Amino acid sequence: MRKLLHTLAAAGLVATPFVSARADLILVSPDLVTIGGTGLGSVNTVLTFQSSGSNTTEAGCVSFNGSGDATGSGLTGSQCTGSSGDVKTGASQTQTRTLSQVGISSGSGFALFFNAAEPGGDGITLNSLAVTFYNSAGVAVHTATFAGSHDFTQTATGTGNTGYLFALNGTQASALDALISSLGAGNIHVGVSATAGTGLGATGGNETFFIFNQANTPVFATPEPSTTALLATGLFGLVGVVRRRRRS
Repeated sequence: MRKLLHTLAAAGLVATPFVSARADLILVSPDLVTIGGTGLGSVNTVLTFQSSGSNTTEAGCVSFNGSGDATGSGLTGSQCTGSSGDVKTGASQTQTRTLSQVGISSGSGFALFFNAAEPGGDGITLNSLAVTFYNSAGVAVHTATFAGSHDFTQTATGTGNTGYLFALNGTQASALDALISSLGAGNIHVGVSATAGTGLGATGGNETFFIFNQANTPVFATPEPSTTALLATGLFGLVGVVRRRRRS
């Protein structure tokens, strides 16, 4: 565990959060990270959306109204309204989750993962992001938002376990702790609302948002393509040196 923490610190994942002040949701690292032990079909996806036709922007929302989930393009008050044309609803792609369903028992353990998958690993702009917590009656009891917009210049091709990690700041984590103590983790549903593509356009990839308990899940820095290529070149060079020495 100590070695892992040192590795994450060196990668900038255990450091001062990369985020503007005011943000309820913290972008933990400006770089792609990989979540260990997860992958397509095994994550607790809350929201999936995808731009349609020739559109380069996308919007989606899922909320809990007490009897079930509602989808739309954005929040009106605390519930989703508007067209849900960008929202993907098949095969567990969009649904609210309870904290106990995901194994989250504390505010500090709450993590939201933005798994953008643009064609060719192209970038995307996340224009807005909000997480809303609902009680069992469908009443919003807390909302945490990411301040402003952010350009992600690289995404991961394919839907899986590589993307961008968000967590609650200290104040928001304490507020969620109080809700868990009062209502119980099984009675707190989590919904997500987001928009993307104004800036670095969305060009057809699936964007997914899932939640998990970061206290129990390993997180690794993802090497950039240039770093990977440099490492491969170095390994090939090392193999060549070893072969020459054997021949001599």
